[in-house]
Formats: sequence, structure tokens, C-alpha cells
Amino acid sequence: MHFDSRRAGWRSLDLELLSVDAEAERVELPAIDAQLIDLQIHGTRLVSSRRRSGWATGLLGPGSLSTTAPGATSSLRWSSPTGDDHVTQIRLLIPAPTMTRVASEAFGGSASRFRPPDGLAFDDDVLRALLTRLHRAARAGVSELYAATAAEFIAVHLLTNHGTAPAPPRPARDDARVARAVDLLHDRLDRPVTLAELAAEAGLSRFHLLRLFRQQTGETPARLHQRLRLDLARRLLRTTSLTVAAVAHRCGFADQSHFAKAFRRQVGASPTGYRADARRPSDR
Repeated sequence: MHFDSRRAGWRSLDLELLSVDAEAERVELPAIDAQLIDLQIHGTRLVSSRRRSGWATGLLGPGSLSTTAPGATSSLRWSSPTGDDHVTQIRLLIPAPTMTRVASEAFGGSASRFRPPDGLAFDDDVLRALLTRLHRAARAGVSELYAATAAEFIAVHLLTNHGTAPAPPRPARDDARVARAVDLLHDRLDRPVTLAELAAEAGLSRFHLLRLFRQQTGETPARLHQRLRLDLARRLLRTTSLTVAAVAHRCGFADQSHFAKAFRRQVGASPTGYRADARRPSDR
């Protein structure tokens, strides 16, 4: 295990970076209460998985995806046709209750007919990009709200594109409810807000809040919250004598390091450099 997102305080999902031997004669994996998705990022292996009708085989190389449904056991064996010593994977686990709840919220009465996906090797550019970005975000210490939002989107994407659920209906516009969620984000710039709290404030399920929020604002709640915090940080750096550490605290960042990284990504300069430029007299 090289990394675990629990270090970043994420609880809505678990994302791990791990390496395994490239050769294994037999591996028995017990059932877990989570939807498991693996993205292989290094090495190549030929994997066989025991199914009811026999063994299914797939070639997994960099960029390959596989998934196991909650409650499913796995009997696997693999070898490396390219002679690799090990393979490295990004592993994502979405709790089974999240999958079940999202199916119910997104698909209503048809949720009882959905079957979570289970596949040895499949291709999905969206999931590949999402897992890669999630790994970067976890290492950067991005908020739990970001993780919760990602869990909702990935659950719907999996169920719609790789499970048996139908595409969810498009919800009607409801500006007032989204506006209440946006107001809560404005009110909580100095501390975290959870997706459950936003949904409760809006009077919507988490799934429908995310769909409406993106539809009406063009952003996810996590992205908007981060932007609002950094907008406040810029105002404080320009107009007050607060230290950078104090600005980070006022804007809800866990520490000055995470604040500086987020600030540089959005603004293109360090907080100290931004303050210096903002206070430098302009040429006339």
C-alpha cells in the first residue's frame, strides 16, 4: 500500500494506491461491502477469474479497468506476459449503501431491478480520468465534500453505463432549492460542509441536488465552495494585514500548505506573491 485517502480525511469513499506481484497462482478474495474499481497504471498481466460457467480471462495493462460488485467473492490467478515484477493500481471502493441509495434516488421504482456492475476488464475513458483525478485530489488534501460528490457521480455512471439500471430521468429546474444550497456554501466558507447537509438544506436527495446544482451553476458544490473560499482569500490578502496562515484559517483550509497549493492552482501565484503584486503601485 503506497497511499490511502483516509489520510486526507475522506470517508465517503476509499481510494488506494497499491502494488501487487505480477504473478499469482491463486488468489481468493472474500466479499466486501463496497463496489470495487481497479485502474491499472503500471505493468501488464493476464488475469483469469473463475465464474459459474468457468474461467474468464482478460489482459490488463496500463489504463485497464476492472470492477467487482458488493458482496461478490473472487477467485483469481494471473501472470505477466511482459515479465513485470509487479503491477500498480489505483483502487476505489464505494460503500455498498451508497450504491443502493443512489440507485433508489436516481431510478426510483426501477431501483429494485438494478444489478451493480461486475467485470474483469472493460474500457471507460470517463472512469479512467475520474480515478486519476481523484488520486491527485486525495494527495493534495482536497475536502471530503469533493470525495462525496465524486462518489455520487461515479455510482450513477457505473449503474447507468455498466450495470442494469436505466438512464435516470432529467429533473425539473428548481432554482430556489439550489439557491439555498449555494447560500449555505457562502455561509460556511470558514469550515467544511457535507453533501448531506447541502441536500437537507435544499430539500433534495443528494443525487438530485448534484444534478440540479451542476445544471444551474455549471459547477459541483465542491468546486464552487473552493472557488468562493479562494475569492475570499484574495480579498483578505489585498485588503487586510492578516498573515497567510490566518487567511488560510479564515477560509476553511486545514493548514497553510493545502491553502497555498489550492491558491496557486486557481490564481497562478503563491498567496505571498499575490499580496505583493496586489499592493505594488501600478505604473502610470
